[in-house]
Amino acid sequence: MKDRRIDLPVHPVPAKTRMPTALRLQGLISRRQVLRKVDLAALPHTEISADFSCEERWTVPGLRWRGVALQTLIARAQPLPEARFLRVGAGAYEVTLALDSLDGALLCDALDGKPLSPEHGAPWRLLVPGDRCFTSVKWVDRLEVTSGRGEPPGERVARSRLRPSPFMSGHCRVAS
Repeated sequence: MKDRRIDLPVHPVPAKTRMPTALRLQGLISRRQVLRKVDLAALPHTEISADFSCEERWTVPGLRWRGVALQTLIARAQPLPEARFLRVGAGAYEVTLALDSLDGALLCDALDGKPLSPEHGAPWRLLVPGDRCFTSVKWVDRLEVTSGRGEPPGERVARSRLRPSPFMSGHCRVAS
């Protein structure tokens, strides 16, 4: 049986975590950019309501996420023809997404009608509806367009934090 939670768990911000003040768009793009909070706030925003579930067997139903569509950000950057993937990073933590799988993905700056708190990933957190919860990268500081998937450590780091359990399905999802 799943634990139904009212709110997302609040985990302390690791001491070595630096809150980003800008978002870098880099890699195989025509228009490299450094966007500040005010720049991102000026872009069109979308809201998604979705359940958030984790492999630790808990779910928070009906969260309202607000942010800029990743497709909008990538289109602004003008990917080169050989571009196939997007690495989303926060410090040493990265996840890789296929560029053709970004439909619905948001770079969020608000949760349930309030600005994100640092504990929930402020100033920007990735949300990929229908994907595993470890792709919900907190404190995003860069988006890098690449031709290859690479070896980002996101899943390895996320799984190392989980206690082994015979009940883990191998999937945690943000319902779409």
